[in-house]
Amino acid sequence: MAHALTVNEAVALVGVEEKTVRKEVEYGLFGSESPPRFKLPALVYLRVIRELGFQSTVEERKKIYALIRNALAHGMTPRNVELSPVLELKLGRVTEEVRSVLERFEAWKANIVIDPEIMGGEPVFAKSRLTVRHIGAMMLRGRRDAEREIREDYPYLKSEDIEFAKLYTMAYPKVGRPRARKTAGR
Repeated sequence: MAHALTVNEAVALVGVEEKTVRKEVEYGLFGSESPPRFKLPALVYLRVIRELGFQSTVEERKKIYALIRNALAHGMTPRNVELSPVLELKLGRVTEEVRSVLERFEAWKANIVIDPEIMGGEPVFAKSRLTVRHIGAMMLRGRRDAEREIREDYPYLKSEDIEFAKLYTMAYPKVGRPRARKTAGR
């Protein structure tokens, strides 16, 4: 992972709720960097918290994050990390899954086109005028048949395009007011 991720990127790629991430930032788990940025240990931690599925105290979560951060600091990913004498965290599998999604997403993003001359600079799929956020928004609406409709209407899109368009739309929401349109004579 070349850079640290924003809150929106972390939420999209790890599949946690934004309020969960913001609470962990508020509790000081990830340091005091402003705005907060998330590297692999923080992303693995957020994924672990999502998978645990039970509430724990802030001190317990700080302990879990410290164990994950220390385990990943040595470059090699340990298979398991002991949380207590009776509880072990399968860190290897979770870390590889997070790494894989990050690497695949970054490679996929490298293929989208952002050109002011095409759709006003809105990110589009290569060799098309189809915007990434259009497909992502269709998926985010949550309709059961959205993926089927997309496949019928845009057969050239791969499964990964559809999956990552949704993540991209979550990670990079459109902000600001719409641009004013240029009219003839101006």
